[in-house]
Amino acid sequence: MSLTNAVANAAAAATAGAGKKAAQVQLQAELNNDEDWKKFLQRDGLLVVDVYSEWCGPCIGMVGNLKKIKVEIGGDNLQLAVAKADTIECLKRFRNRSEPTWMFLAAGQLVNVIFGADAPRLARTIEQELRNEELARKGERERPKRAPHELTPPEQEIADLQAKLVAERKAREAAAREASREARREARAVKLEAHFSEICAALMMPHAQKHLRKVADALEPYGVIVADKCPLVVGKLGARLLAVEDEEMSGEETAAVLAERPSLALLLKKLPEKEGDVIELSRRVLFGDGVEHQDGEPSKKTLLLELKANNVPGLYVPKNRHQRAAVLDLLFPKMVGALVEPPAPAEPPHLALMFGAWQRRAVLAAATTATVTASANDATHSPPPVLLRYGFFADANVQTPKLLCKTINKYEERLEKDYCETIVLMVAVGVAEPALIEPNVPTPDGPPEQLLALGPLHISEDTVVGELECARFFPPGYSEPEAKPKAKSKKKKKKRQESKDDALDDVNKELASEAAGEGEVNGEVDGGGETAEGDVEGEGDGDVEADDGEGDEAEAEDEDETQVVDKATSPPPAVV
Repeated sequence: MSLTNAVANAAAAATAGAGKKAAQVQLQAELNNDEDWKKFLQRDGLLVVDVYSEWCGPCIGMVGNLKKIKVEIGGDNLQLAVAKADTIECLKRFRNRSEPTWMFLAAGQLVNVIFGADAPRLARTIEQELRNEELARKGERERPKRAPHELTPPEQEIADLQAKLVAERKAREAAAREASREARREARAVKLEAHFSEICAALMMPHAQKHLRKVADALEPYGVIVADKCPLVVGKLGARLLAVEDEEMSGEETAAVLAERPSLALLLKKLPEKEGDVIELSRRVLFGDGVEHQDGEPSKKTLLLELKANNVPGLYVPKNRHQRAAVLDLLFPKMVGALVEPPAPAEPPHLALMFGAWQRRAVLAAATTATVTASANDATHSPPPVLLRYGFFADANVQTPKLLCKTINKYEERLEKDYCETIVLMVAVGVAEPALIEPNVPTPDGPPEQLLALGPLHISEDTVVGELECARFFPPGYSEPEAKPKAKSKKKKKKRQESKDDALDDVNKELASEAAGEGEVNGEVDGGGETAEGDVEGEGDGDVEADDGEGDEAEAEDEDETQVVDKATSPPPAVV
């Protein structure tokens, strides 16, 4: 009988426990996908949803307060749930957030959203929205007409502010890129002007090459001759470069012709006896630039219009010294390269990312596998890398960094490592010349996700700040190979001993010549010999002792090396 009672009591306790668990499950429904979300929105009453990200989890600390509110004032009119934003499309604006988010819905409409784990505020909001829902059911109040995916007025205000900040950042970055581009163009123009001030390159399209004689005859009276001509296929990259330089060359038909058919590169040269600039003279003759017409006088048809066919211009001549430098590099690279070094490739916009040195292997693995975008030159070329430079530094100081070493191999060779040491990456977040890449190729708007997932200690605010910070971490000449120190030549002790013996002989001879008597000479010589012998023996012993001391130090270093602990191969210890 007692056994039967025990079994019955156990069964009753199990039933009571299952009932409590069921009540707990019913307190907050779990919404993990779009189907669960749609079904929950169909419930009656006020719906309060705790929206969370998977990596953070729901707000467990508020469960007790919510249970109390539901029991005391909510009842069946209050429905609670937790929703995973990562897998529900309607909640994608709340993803990757650690701040607790509470959505209030009724009749499928979003009535309110609050952020933060403020228990009194949450309770007041639930009470107020319950009253509003009761009035809405009686027809005394109209519910807001706002879909769950739409922003509430406070959210819209925050979104507008963030959009404004993003627009200001992009405008600042664009202005910095344009200023850098103009500086590079000016520097290149100055270099080429020193050698090619009387020369200008031009390009004749395939359909206009039969009119080469007409062009040469038009230029000759003004002291400009066609000094050289060379057929070549400009290619896709060259077509984009010309489109950037001149809008007349930006049409699709023009790009197709330049990429597939051979054009004719012309080298225009001004004769020494003629005055004026070769660019201005050529443009005036061929395009009518700078030619003034009297009122009522019809303008003459220029060669530019005559040679144009099917929206494809027949001739391209640079408008200024910057365009002349770019076209000379494109059409006559060998001639230019014989006198001027090629231009250095422009660096893409970049940021500085800092991590703990103990993450070095994971950081470098993620950085070396990420790419910015497809190559501008050819689809067959490998995409440009994200990682431009990296180095190891003594601490997390961004203003005055202290370099330890430049490569991971050098860092691994360090005997002592510390938790405060960092690895800093110079990471590309775009391309140097966006206009030269394929139009349909997306460009990133920030560091790669695989690097952000590793939790950087510092990220540059934008590319303008990133350029300044990277200049501190990686100054000019950082990537140049380090000069290896010359090995010191070791002199043999025998030679050093012989040189000392010769010096002692010279001293003895001088003493002998200065002596007044034969006895004194013999005495000095004998005394000097003893002294010399003593010195030699003493120095020899000293050398031996020094060698022994060096051996002891080497053994001590070996012993210390076995006791060194690598403090930068694991995370820093937790602070208790």
